[in-house]
Amino acid sequence: MDKILLRGRGLVRRPLHLACTQWGGLSVPQQRLQFSSSPNFRDEPLKPERESRQARQDRFKLPTAPCRTRFAPSPTGYLHLGSLRTALFNYLVAKATGGQFVLRIEDTDRTRLVPDAEQRLYQDLKWAGLSWDEGPDNQGPYGPYRQSERLPLYNEHADKLVREGRAYRCFCSPESLEELKRAAHESGQPTLYPGTCRSISPAESDDRAGNGEQFAIRFRSPATPTMIQDVIYNRFKKKDPEDDYIIMKRDGFPTYHFANVVDDRHMQITHVIRGAEWLISTPKHVDLYNAFGWEPPKFAHLGLLVDLKRQKLSKRDQSTNMSYYQDGLVLPDALLNFSALLGWRGQGPQGDVMNLQEMVDNMSLQFSKGDIMVSMPKLAHLQQKHLERLRDKTPAEAPHYNSHVLDPFKTAIEKVEMARKSGEVTAAGDIHVASLGEKLPAVRILEEPFHNDLLRVMLGTKFPMADPASRFGAAVASIKYHIWAIPDSVLRTSFQEARLDPALSSVQSSSLSRAMAYIVKEISANDEGTWKRAGLEEQLRHIMSESVVSSICGDTGISQQKFVYRMLRWALVASEQGLPVAYTMEILGLEETLRRLNAACHVVQEDSGSQQSAGEVTRGE
Repeated sequence: MDKILLRGRGLVRRPLHLACTQWGGLSVPQQRLQFSSSPNFRDEPLKPERESRQARQDRFKLPTAPCRTRFAPSPTGYLHLGSLRTALFNYLVAKATGGQFVLRIEDTDRTRLVPDAEQRLYQDLKWAGLSWDEGPDNQGPYGPYRQSERLPLYNEHADKLVREGRAYRCFCSPESLEELKRAAHESGQPTLYPGTCRSISPAESDDRAGNGEQFAIRFRSPATPTMIQDVIYNRFKKKDPEDDYIIMKRDGFPTYHFANVVDDRHMQITHVIRGAEWLISTPKHVDLYNAFGWEPPKFAHLGLLVDLKRQKLSKRDQSTNMSYYQDGLVLPDALLNFSALLGWRGQGPQGDVMNLQEMVDNMSLQFSKGDIMVSMPKLAHLQQKHLERLRDKTPAEAPHYNSHVLDPFKTAIEKVEMARKSGEVTAAGDIHVASLGEKLPAVRILEEPFHNDLLRVMLGTKFPMADPASRFGAAVASIKYHIWAIPDSVLRTSFQEARLDPALSSVQSSSLSRAMAYIVKEISANDEGTWKRAGLEEQLRHIMSESVVSSICGDTGISQQKFVYRMLRWALVASEQGLPVAYTMEILGLEETLRRLNAACHVVQEDSGSQQSAGEVTRGE
């Protein structure tokens, strides 16, 4: 593979404007790519001829025929944000045109292979929801799909080029080539291959190869630079012709440049969509297509991803690795949506919030030119929006609900419960363990009917995405009394605090006792069949309008609604803020709600100094 910064061929990003525009919530630097490393060697996109608006629009349109695209990673490392984006765009173009998305493993760099990288790649793509039509584990009509298993095909095509004089054997040793490079570098000359073996006759070349002398095969590059067409950058031509670069190495494996051209042709790839770092190498690839007499595919080179300092994202940066998002419990749809907006101007029915199918339905080739600045707050925004989309869906319709909401919530509860049982002072979410009673026999908010309520809790919890443990700990803390009982001491203390609230402070203790007893009496008339939030809300409105409440509130000028809800929030969750009161009642269930209301009655009666019996009010009394 080309190194991006070679003398005379360096790819540098030289911003022509420092201003950025906000597009899709992301900062997009207004700049173009320039290819140079010295005044004498400058490669850049050609200044376009006048292109009509219609011609430009046509360039970005998807073809009407099915496209075959490919994602061709090397198992020398793991999937990262940039490679996920490349895979996604190839997937979208294929699916939007009714074509095929091919996964090909480019494992010809044998010295840098990472043992588990290929399996991790499959796992990460499947986690993201990107399935391939053809690949190493899926086969297809153009396999095998690992380059290491296609060596005979590369040898056949390299031999063809040698026979036709378009390539030649190079017998130079790596040591001698390295010495030539060093000498050229020290003298300030381009480090190009000097053509030592270019003029060796075919007969001599055959004899030396037949005698076992080791060789590589070099492509005989054209004498003039080749212009290429790109969907995004339009026309591009390097200032200087290509070096005679190696297409088959001495170890018998092809280089990336050669193998990807042969494979794309034989796999009938119609569109090559990849990062802009490969634009500088594309003339080499087109030269190979021309040498074989093949029509090149369409090329689209995506803008490079850069950080807030406009530096290219490093693979060593934690936030580029897939494990960062998986461990952070980012929803796959949210990450795909985020990746798509890194250089694509698509819009779905809800603007830039799209699931995978909505991206397919709205796909075009209108990719952004230039570097794309990655803004992580945009991902947090999309995560919230995609969590909201899980509402009102069945578990089958929301397959990630369990893994990204329910299971980690249960884990957070278990951690708090372990801390409670072991006598620790605080637990996750800064919960004071002493404020918790026994865990409820049934934590109903974890059950399927209350799916939306748990989502509501999670959506109301603001914590850094990189810290899911704290996020779920805080969510548990926000509804702790939906999970654990309220200790008597906490109920009494919270009542004294509630008495300071303007809604209760001017009400006589005897009036509070009378109102609480009436509320309990009315609510106890329910049964399991009527215990639904809509009915409970209606019943609470009825209670607010009754004379017992209106007379108390009339004397003090307090809102009847505020008075009833304030009393119930104290009785049910010790005045903790959270879900609406009727929701809490339904989630706690009839029996637990009545148990808490009766306990609250005792506290109020004690406070009022009533001499009457503090016997419990039970259902049916």
